[in-house]
Amino acid sequence: MKRALIGHTGFVGSNLLRAESFHATFNSQNVEELVGQTFDLVVCAGAPGVKWKANQDPDRDSDIIQRLQRCLAGCKARQVVLISTVDVYPRPLGVDESSHIDPQECHPYGRHRFMLEGFVAGRFPTTTVRLPGLFGRGLQKNVIYDLMHDNQVDRIHPESTFQYYDLEWLWGDVCRAKDGNLKTLNLSTEPIRTADLARQVFGRRLESDASGPPARYDFRSRHCGSMGGRDGYLRSASEVLSAMERFVTTEGGGA
Repeated sequence: MKRALIGHTGFVGSNLLRAESFHATFNSQNVEELVGQTFDLVVCAGAPGVKWKANQDPDRDSDIIQRLQRCLAGCKARQVVLISTVDVYPRPLGVDESSHIDPQECHPYGRHRFMLEGFVAGRFPTTTVRLPGLFGRGLQKNVIYDLMHDNQVDRIHPESTFQYYDLEWLWGDVCRAKDGNLKTLNLSTEPIRTADLARQVFGRRLESDASGPPARYDFRSRHCGSMGGRDGYLRSASEVLSAMERFVTTEGGGA
């Protein structure tokens, strides 16, 4: 099977490249070389993952996504796996793959990636996987990173609730999803309160100056059963926290 990976130098793509071999790799420096080529499988992790940049400069983000779409349109693929995001949901609470999404209610980051989902699914047999917050080799942002590096910890809201996913799980979940002919899969994990994460993984009590309401994420999957999970989640909070403890110990830091 001839496989290609788009975004191999990014956070998600580099972890996929460690998990599986690909015959061709592309990033923003050479993505035009995709045009005219034929593959059995294209895994696309090429959409930028820095949300604040996309929302700060939505025109530039749109240009990047449209460039990626043009290059994808110029290749042939028997199957595409698109790496997407929970942020396609304007309010990621109690939603699953069957929930209606109005892209006009999304911020630019989510809206542009939802449009990319539609573009790819309209041209190829596609499995789209939507990721929550991530941890893994190469982590450079989020609450876990900040706690590991003691970075602006006073601004972390202890009552915020996020969903986290270990990138070591991704290739296995991708394979199960595409082998199961799933068109869309939310890689949902049980939500974790930030104060609990800090205490269990880092052995610290958060004393925050954060103002405003805490962030809350709780998106789910209707396919959790076939993916080995339950109650709308592919993995429990205890599984996630155990994986997080291993990651933090390996990378340095933690309780």
